[in-house]
Amino acid sequence: MADFFSQFTPDPDPDMASVRSIMISEKPLLRHAVVAFAPPYPDYPKLKLGRSRQASADPSCPSARDVTDKIVVTLSCNNEKAFGSGQEIGWNFIKGNASKIENVLRRKLFAQHQKALKQFLEEILPNDRKTRNYWNKIENEIDWQELSAVDHLYKLVGVSLLDHGLDACGFSSFEFQSGWDRDHGISILTHRNNTLAAGGMGEFTFGSDRAALAAEIQKYDFDECDLPLK
Repeated sequence: MADFFSQFTPDPDPDMASVRSIMISEKPLLRHAVVAFAPPYPDYPKLKLGRSRQASADPSCPSARDVTDKIVVTLSCNNEKAFGSGQEIGWNFIKGNASKIENVLRRKLFAQHQKALKQFLEEILPNDRKTRNYWNKIENEIDWQELSAVDHLYKLVGVSLLDHGLDACGFSSFEFQSGWDRDHGISILTHRNNTLAAGGMGEFTFGSDRAALAAEIQKYDFDECDLPLK
């Protein structure tokens, strides 16, 4: 276990250093998915990084368009025992089952995409001329009704490993930049190769009972691919 934790360094924020550690790792899955299109944001194609800015995992960063092979892996501690074995078990499970986890993440992202697309077409598109002009340009670029659409709307930028789970394996939270929400991105909470719930980026990082939070979210936002919680 010591070798695992030695790969991480304390969060540079002094207020978070005791409860969060980070490392940069090779991206284990969804390596080529990017935010090629952002339908509610007609200015997206023109956005550029300023000279003083660097690419980041921030939900609104224009670097979401670029393929990258690295992600930020975060250890998040929510109890007095500090970091624990559940996080190492969780990370090892991700690395050993990357293809299975990628498949369930794709299904969850596609379910969330379908809801966002429906809302966009019914509520946003009819009321904004610039958005309609942008949509006219991108509408035929991909098949929005196919699972492959997620490769053009979401970019994995981080994984948070939590210190508790449904068994000895800790929860994992996959953090994505999103073409549907450049303010908050999207986070998918998983346990092993099961998706549990979706929220804004970082929503599942801290808290004493993520299962309870996921169960509450499932009451109003449950997808068929999710593992039901009570």
